[in-house]
Amino acid sequence: MTENDLLYVRSLVSGGVLKDPVLELGAGYGGMTCRELAVGAGLRYSTVDLQAGPGVDYVANMECAEEQKVFAQAPRFGSILILNVLEHTFEPLAVLDHCLRLLAPDGNLIVLTPSVWPLHFYPLDTLRLNPNFYEEYARRRNLRILPEYFQFVGFGPVKNFSDANGHRYPPPTTSGGARLWSKIIHELFHTCGRKQHFPNRLAVAAVLATT
Repeated sequence: MTENDLLYVRSLVSGGVLKDPVLELGAGYGGMTCRELAVGAGLRYSTVDLQAGPGVDYVANMECAEEQKVFAQAPRFGSILILNVLEHTFEPLAVLDHCLRLLAPDGNLIVLTPSVWPLHFYPLDTLRLNPNFYEEYARRRNLRILPEYFQFVGFGPVKNFSDANGHRYPPPTTSGGARLWSKIIHELFHTCGRKQHFPNRLAVAAVLATT
């Protein structure tokens, strides 16, 4: 999880989008989680991970239907955080569908995944997701995407980088002069990646609401 990810979740807290109780997937990896943000907002917080460990409340592979029995006595969750998790799964739709069944009637899935990112194996790295994935999943599952929180994390709403032809990645810098200088240097010296007109680290986030 990055600082921009935490800023995004903080905006959900301040906007009243993060609902009680909260479940976070993959929070047993030893890095930053949203525990302090959720608890600080007065929300009940729990986690699920593949393996037992400090701070892990439920142990389950969210891809596997038979492992969802660990939630038999759990409350319905107001929000489920799926942050930087789906790229490490082989069946992301199964993960989302299983999470959807754990939501309260007015709950939401908060999903954040890289679109452009270096490979990072934990325990594997299988895919990258783009805005159309979120839109199509919401359409097929009769969910609603909250427009203001449908974002390229750290860059702004997805709609700000869309036109009649569809979505575009944000530019690598907001400075027109820097983009021109970079293009000149790349063309003069034929450097690697000279045609990459987007950031080399870019994630998409969305709030998928049931109502």
